[in-house]
Amino acid sequence: MDSATGILSRPILLLDGGLGTTLEDEHAIKFSTSTPLWSSHLLISSPEVLSQVQSDFAQAGADIILTATYQASIDGFCKTLVAGQPVQGEDAKRYMLSSVQISRDAIVTSKGDGLVALSLGPYGATMSPSTEYSGEYGSTSGADLVEFHRQRLGLFASDEATWARVDLLAFETLPRLDEIRAVRQVMRDAPAKPSWLSCVFPGAETDSLPDGSSIPEVVAAMLEGDQPPAAIGLNCTKIGKVKNLILQFEDAIAQQGHDYPRLVIYPDGAGNQVYDTHLKQWVAAAQATGSEASRPWSSVMAEIVREVQQRGKWKSIIVGGCCKVSPTMIKDLHTELEV
Repeated sequence: MDSATGILSRPILLLDGGLGTTLEDEHAIKFSTSTPLWSSHLLISSPEVLSQVQSDFAQAGADIILTATYQASIDGFCKTLVAGQPVQGEDAKRYMLSSVQISRDAIVTSKGDGLVALSLGPYGATMSPSTEYSGEYGSTSGADLVEFHRQRLGLFASDEATWARVDLLAFETLPRLDEIRAVRQVMRDAPAKPSWLSCVFPGAETDSLPDGSSIPEVVAAMLEGDQPPAAIGLNCTKIGKVKNLILQFEDAIAQQGHDYPRLVIYPDGAGNQVYDTHLKQWVAAAQATGSEASRPWSSVMAEIVREVQQRGKWKSIIVGGCCKVSPTMIKDLHTELEV
């Protein structure tokens, strides 16, 4: 069985897909305003179903399983009712810590070796309605974002056994430049773990973050200074935008003189649908997102990976899916890439 270091050295690593949407589409789980934790709610209500979905992704070929903590926070758990009563702080911590063991067990029982990535969504993912696609955080300051990420990461790092089971830290769907900088600041002070930073690029006509930041600004914030992340990239972005975004990342890295880290890419598989954060439903997009939306998701992703490999710039590639990407789609990608 390979060590975490050995697995990370592989040229292509397969990530899992959309946990919350798979729970909805294949297990009839319903999310609403009464479940502000989204898929993290299953840490309370149905950990066995959560385990089954993560096992399905591992069996499909995923080398990395993300924990069910994307929208998790102590505050979010305390706003959730169990038997009519709010979850208490210590119970919230216990539920959050349990996510790591659930993911580890799914890997061990399904394929033997693999990596657990601690899913750490942006501050906006913990708001109701969530605002990670808009980046609208109200009066929240950069210092507030540092404190948010420091406290949440510290919760996991404070439990020695849980922290030892975490192989990677995944700071996901970051919509703002100040939040990238906040995460970098927190990581410099945190116990050492390989990490990735991935941003969301939801605009149909722009290649900027929701806050208007350009890709050169994003790359600089991700890679400048000491202790850069092990991987950078994008997630929860339309697949038709991915090729051009990667090229812009490459241009910015070259112009700024950084060493290439690993590339992490896991766009959504929703085709020409977008998620309405108020309705908590997938709805038709106002405009089509390109011809790629009509091709099999796995074929488009495999093509992207091969083109990246041919250019030979990145240390390695972590590739998977986000919302609406099922275990079957990950299995198809595994077959396409022959990994």
